[in-house]
Amino acid sequence: LSKGWRAKVLAVALTSLLVRAGERIALMGTGMIPATGRSTLLRIATALERAETGATASLPGPEFVPRHGRVVLFGDFLAPLSETRQAIARLSNHGVEGHLVQILDPAEESLPFDGRVEFEGPEGEGRIMIGRVESVRQAYREELAHHQAGLDAVARSFGWSLTRHMTHRPPETVLMTLYQLLSQVIRH
Repeated sequence: LSKGWRAKVLAVALTSLLVRAGERIALMGTGMIPATGRSTLLRIATALERAETGATASLPGPEFVPRHGRVVLFGDFLAPLSETRQAIARLSNHGVEGHLVQILDPAEESLPFDGRVEFEGPEGEGRIMIGRVESVRQAYREELAHHQAGLDAVARSFGWSLTRHMTHRPPETVLMTLYQLLSQVIRH
């Protein structure tokens, strides 16, 4: 199960919950105007189905979001932290609140491979051959932990929340966490 596919499933499921709650929603990058109702759910699901996973950048570009709007961004957020900070700042500086859902594959967290392995970036970053993966495993894990701590700090610095989700875990868990977080914001 790919990260991109899981992100799409979570986005459609969250859209369904928010539509049922009467929230006005839109999908960033599509030019949609925030709306509610089953037709909105259908438009978002169709747009996500047609979108090529990994074909676009992980982080949103400049886009209008209504002041005091809320966004949920799904991705692996493995881009340099400065890029993530810049994307969140663009939104936050316009009064937008948000939540990040970092989706990772278990192999990205543990790097369980041994021997010679060629890795390829999903967004056209290129390929890299590592002769003995086990020799870089500990450094990789430390770098990932450092990056995740930095991502936590970036989210907190803008008052955003962050949830991590692994693709081998049930999507319902992160979906309920998201819905509870968004429900708290909606009530206040």
